[in-house]
Formats: sequence, structure tokens, C-alpha cells
Amino acid sequence: MSVKVFSYLVVILPAVFVMWGCGTPWVSVPPKTMHAAPPPADPQDKPIQLDDSTSRLDADPDMSWSIRTVTDEELWTASERDPELSPVACREILARLNIRAHYHISEDIANARPLKVPNDFSSFKKWTPLPVRLSGMDRIPKSIVVVKEIPYLGWYEEGRLLGDSMACIGNREEPTDTGQFKIEEKDADHISRSYTNLLGLPAWMPWAMRLYGTVWIHAGDITGPHCSHGCVTLPLKKAETLFRWADVGTPVFIVDSLEDLEKAVGGAWKPPPGTSQNTTTRPRQARAKPKP
Repeated sequence: MSVKVFSYLVVILPAVFVMWGCGTPWVSVPPKTMHAAPPPADPQDKPIQLDDSTSRLDADPDMSWSIRTVTDEELWTASERDPELSPVACREILARLNIRAHYHISEDIANARPLKVPNDFSSFKKWTPLPVRLSGMDRIPKSIVVVKEIPYLGWYEEGRLLGDSMACIGNREEPTDTGQFKIEEKDADHISRSYTNLLGLPAWMPWAMRLYGTVWIHAGDITGPHCSHGCVTLPLKKAETLFRWADVGTPVFIVDSLEDLEKAVGGAWKPPPGTSQNTTTRPRQARAKPKP
């Protein structure tokens, strides 16, 4: 990256955050553990041949996570173990699991703030907390689902998950309503008439689609799961993708939980034990090991 481009980003990104207007304790990093070098190999030793049935690829994915600090070195190590991963992809996994924009995740890593960290990054490459199939919606050409307890948004075609995104929803004072809605209007470059940004100016809400009243689905800064005034806020690229896909009149289901989603759409979805491109499961926090 050239100095000119870097300087441009340094100026532009803070300005974008200020215009949007819709946002932990510090923990020290433990010292790095050094390991002794392994002993030289015996020339008579033969390499161990693993049977395909015992391959790691055939094992059940580890969908557990722990709350702890993580380092850039750890992300590089995960990338070296899995050619489909990169440090950028690992940060995106952390962003999706923590409901926090990837650039905030980078700050959290640099400042040693605790995060939800997968015990196996590879298991989370294609993870989604949403059902990939909703049988009760198989006759609906297009639909959008928001599950508040996660919180995540998914868009479906004939009951099949086409895409998903972490989302920021309203807080206790200004909650996001549950119920069945529809896209009332679309505005790619919407300026709020109800809320202001940090400069006191009308807040910029790009790729906006109105649900009810002054509540919209739109792009914004994701600082946590409850950082809006009631709107459903998405990362910029996801918001644009959804905006271009959805139509005025597309139904939107907002529910409190996945169980409520099953009741609302009449589906019979249950989380399977693993996850892959065609399945989904909710991650679980790893239990702490008992002290000796």
C-alpha cells in the first residue's frame, strides 16, 4: 500500500465513522511460551501412515469457543495450518462471532482485549448461526429474517439461505420491534431526519430500506450487538448486497430467538451436530477445565 493511499484511508475512515452516528476491560497479554527444539529424528524411524478414517478432515468440527485474548501470531499460525484461511479471514470469523466490525477486532487484538475466540478457526470458516433451510417459507420467493438474540440477519429465496450478516439492533431504551414487516421503501443514500451523528448533523444511513416508522435496515459501524436506535445495522458490503437483492414489498420477519423463528415460519428446523457448507449450528462456549 502506497503512502498516499494509506494517508487517504487514515483521513477517510474516521470521517465515515463520525458521519454514521449509529457504536471492555483491558487485559495484559501473557508472555509468549518458548518450547525446546524437538530431538533429532532417528534414521530408522518410519513415517506414520494415517488411515483415511482417522483423518482430521473426517472428524466432527469443534464448534466451541473461549473468552480470552488472541494475538496476530496465533492468526498466522491458524493460517499456516489451513490453506483456506488467512489472518484476514480469521479476523472476519472473530468479527462474526463477536458481532463487531473487523477493524474494531484489529484494535481489540492490538490492545489485548478479551474476545470470543474459536478453539478451531477452521471449523468456523462456513459457520452461520441461521438455519440454511426454512421449509415454512419455501413458497415465498424472497424473505428476510432477523433473529434478535444472536443477532443475525439472513435473506432467503424459497426458504433457502442465500446470505447472512451479523447485525446491530436496538437497545433496551430503543428496542427493535418483533413482528412481520415488509420493505416499505429503499434509499441507497439515505440521510436520517430523526438521528444525528457525532458532529450533530443528520446521520448518513447508506443502503437503507425502511421497515416501519423511523426504523431502517442500513449500513453502519458495528461496535456491538446493541448499538443502534432501533434500526437493523449491517456492515457496508453486506448492506449493499442485501439492498441490491431485496425489493420493495419483500417480507421481513423479526423474532426474538431461533425457537421463535421456527414457530413464526412453521418450519421444523433443528440444529445438526456439525457444520458445513450445507448445515449450521450454534457455537458453544468451551467449559473450563477443572482445577487439579
